[in-house]
Formats: sequence, C-alpha cells, structure tokens
Amino acid sequence: MHQDLISLFIGLTVTACNYETQVSLYASDLTEDTADKPIYAPIQLVGTGTFSQEDCDKIRGKVEPSLNRYFQNVEFKGCARDSGSIDRKISFSASVPVHIGSWQSNVTETKIQQPYGVLIGYDQETPKEKLVLIAKGDTYDVFTKELDNELTGSKLYSDGAEITIDLQNDTREQISFIGSGVFVNGTAYGNVRQMKFSLQRRDNLLIQLSDVSSQHIKSDGMELVGTINFGQ
Repeated sequence: MHQDLISLFIGLTVTACNYETQVSLYASDLTEDTADKPIYAPIQLVGTGTFSQEDCDKIRGKVEPSLNRYFQNVEFKGCARDSGSIDRKISFSASVPVHIGSWQSNVTETKIQQPYGVLIGYDQETPKEKLVLIAKGDTYDVFTKELDNELTGSKLYSDGAEITIDLQNDTREQISFIGSGVFVNGTAYGNVRQMKFSLQRRDNLLIQLSDVSSQHIKSDGMELVGTINFGQ
C-alpha cells in the first residue's frame, strides 16, 4: 500500500497512529511473466500508536479478521514498545500479488482483488528494463474504511500509510535500480534527476515512497517506484 506497501493496511488506536507496509521483492522472481497466475510477495504490515500492552490484544482482535478477509497468508508477528518511545508497534506478515508482463500485454490493466499489489511492466523491445509500480486493488477502499470503522481514531482511508520496497538481489548477476523522488536506505533523492544504485549478489535496497506518491496510489490507482535493470 503506506506501509508493510504501502501500509495502507492496518488501523490502530484511539490516539495518534502511523501506518507502514514493507514489500519484499526478490529479483529472481521478476524475470518471467506471470500470465494469469501472479506470484506472491511477502509483506510486513505495521501500525504504531500510543496504547498499552493490554490494548494490543484488543487491537489484534479487531484488525486480524479484516486482514484475513483481504490478504493472504496473514500471521500475527507481535506487539512491542517502539525503541526510545512511549509508542508501541503491532505487526503482521502477509502477502500481496505481483503481476509481471509487458505494456503490449496490458499489464497495467490487471485486476487486483487485494487492497493493493505490485505490477512489473516492461517494453518487449527492452525486456531487461522492468518498471515497478504499486497499484491500488479493488478492495482497497472497503478494507481501509472497515478498519477505520473498527478502530476509533484510525484514518487509514484518508491518510494512507508509508510504503517501502525491500529489493533483494538473489540472482547471480549484478542488477541496478533507477529512481527519483524516493528515499533509498533512508536518504532522500529528489525528482530533479534520476539516481542509479547498483546491487551486487545478495545486496538489498530499502526504497520508500514519498507521502505524495503514497497518496497518488489512492487517488490515481497506481504509482511508479522506479526501474530495475537486469544484467547491468
């Protein structure tokens, strides 16, 4: 979704709260078209707010049924105090669909039934240059509104969540990521020029979308994260 993807995806507490989703993309999974059967990427869905340990069980009881209705492979990971803060984090793991295909095959028109998913698109003339997009799914609105109704003070539908891509190079070759207007490993890079980051075997990058980009997913249906170049 904002937000373990970005998070779009988990409501919380009666006081201030923040949402995160992190999607793990493994480069080796992105080399072949998915046709009608997507692959599924693991995600972390995290909510941070000011609530007690006792409240964690109550929040879990309200959040978990909704997550199970709209996501696959949902698992509660825990609830603990955020380091150096009075806030606590409640987290779940799940998975979201990843659809891979060319622009010529209309990959961007793929229907996503979950709240959000990942589209990997490319031109058939340059198949090693793959664009990564986060796309709003058919159940995004109903899911986020459902959580907001369940949890007093939650504003997931209106505010969205922080979305991060964990790009992992599990191939045998060097790959690169090109992007702009994102945070990479915690450093902000503007839209003035694109930045290129090389990933050797077993390297990874944490690519976080800006707040504006996360809002575009809600309003426009999808947002570009950047381009992965294979064999470069």
